[in-house]
Amino acid sequence: MPNARQRIAFLGSLTAAILFAAWRVYERRFRERVVSHEALDDLEIARAFNRIARLPQFGLMRWFVARRAAAMVPAGHAADLGCGPGYLVVKLAQVAPGLHVTGVDLADEMLVEAERVARRSGLQDRADFKQGDVAQLPFPNGSLDLVVSTLSLHHWTDPVGVLDEIARVLRPGGSFLVADLRRDMSAPFYMLLWFATHCVVPRALRRINEPMGSRNAAFTPQEAAHLVAQSRLAGWRVTHGPLWLTIEGTRG
Repeated sequence: MPNARQRIAFLGSLTAAILFAAWRVYERRFRERVVSHEALDDLEIARAFNRIARLPQFGLMRWFVARRAAAMVPAGHAADLGCGPGYLVVKLAQVAPGLHVTGVDLADEMLVEAERVARRSGLQDRADFKQGDVAQLPFPNGSLDLVVSTLSLHHWTDPVGVLDEIARVLRPGGSFLVADLRRDMSAPFYMLLWFATHCVVPRALRRINEPMGSRNAAFTPQEAAHLVAQSRLAGWRVTHGPLWLTIEGTRG
C-alpha cells in the first residue's frame, strides 16, 4: 500500500498532468486569431466591463502605462484611443500634470461613465472625451504630442489603418504607446484568464466569452511587428512580457 507521501505525490502529478493537458487542448483550439465582438453598445455588457476595469490588476496596468507614457511626453496634448470608462485618461492626467488628455471611444455608455469618472476625480479641466472611430481620429494632422491605447488593438478592424492614423495626428517628435494582451501568453496566465472567464466575471461577459475572447483576438509580438512595419509609423519597437505586448516609439 502506498504511504501518505506517495499518495500526495501521485495526486500532485495527476493534477499537473490534467492542467497541462487542458492547456494543450485550449492552446491548439485557439492557436489562430479569432476576431472578438464585445458589443460595448449593449448597456449590460458595458456596465460589466466597467466593473472589472475597477479591479486592482487593471489599476496596476494603468499605473504602469501612465508612468511610462508620462516619461515619454510629460506635457502637451495626449489622446487615449478606445478609452472605455476613462480610467487611463484620469490616471495619465494625474501622473502628468502638464498633459491635457482626450479620450476617444465609439460607445456612448462608456463615454458617459468616463465623464463621470473625470468629474469625480476633479480633472474635468484637463480631461475630455470625444465619440469617434479610431479609423478616422477626430484630430487635425500633427496636433497631438502623445497617443496611448490599452486593450483596444485587438478590436481594430484595420489595425494598419489605425496605426497610419496615429502617425497622421502625431506631431514630429510625438510619442505613441499601444499596449494589449498577447495571444501567445504564458500558460499560467492563459489558465487564469480561462478560469476568470468561466468562473469569476459577471454573467454578461461570460455570454460573450470575455476576457478569453480578447485573448483569442489578440496578436502575437511577431504579428504586431508585422502590422506596424506596414504602417507609416517610424521609430517603433515591439516589447513584450508573459502577458502583454506594447508597440511604442517616437515619430521622426
